Amino acid sequence: MSKKDEKKEIRKNILKVRDEISAKERASCDFKIKKCVLTHSVYKEAQVILTYASYRSEVDTATLIVQALADGKYVFAPKVSGEEMEFWQITTAEDLREGYRGIPEPVESVSFPKWLAEQIGAGEIHVMMWVPGAVFDKDRHRIGYGKGFYDRYLDRLTDLQKENGCRWHVELHLTTAALAYSCQVLEQIPYEPHDIKPDMLFTEEGVLQSVNIQE
Repeated sequence: MSKKDEKKEIRKNILKVRDEISAKERASCDFKIKKCVLTHSVYKEAQVILTYASYRSEVDTATLIVQALADGKYVFAPKVSGEEMEFWQITTAEDLREGYRGIPEPVESVSFPKWLAEQIGAGEIHVMMWVPGAVFDKDRHRIGYGKGFYDRYLDRLTDLQKENGCRWHVELHLTTAALAYSCQVLEQIPYEPHDIKPDMLFTEEGVLQSVNIQE
């Protein structure tokens, strides 16, 4: 079996397990994950949150978005166009509408790259990106949903910062944080060099994170 087919089979099996979590257990897990995220120093330091809009059985981000806005964070959510994805600013949870494959998406307002370009001379900007995923392992490797949107977006963001960082005089500190239920975390999964490896992985049991991240 090829690595691609192996990942596809693992994704199918784990998503079935995730879909079968009871409403009561899901609510309890979402509460614990939310508390873990909101009390972490990375969240507290972040001025900007790039968030996915939760769909079906994903870890809920609706209440996290509301809290981030209440905390005065700049919040951006993704919108798919063809094979690419861009993050657009939202100022209220009502800015999200049903979009790609029924997933809530923002109305197009100010894109994250445009917002970033307007922060000339702002110094350091700390960004926390909440990343969805189907399966993870204890080393934080990730199997997504097979479209590669986040892999490509992070590559574009890196290139954008390299091209414009000096001109903008802005130093971007980006921390990627995956949100998942513990049933989605296996001991080890197949991965490829281009796959995202989030800096942090939050579950209801706590957080797995890079040694470079301080509490």
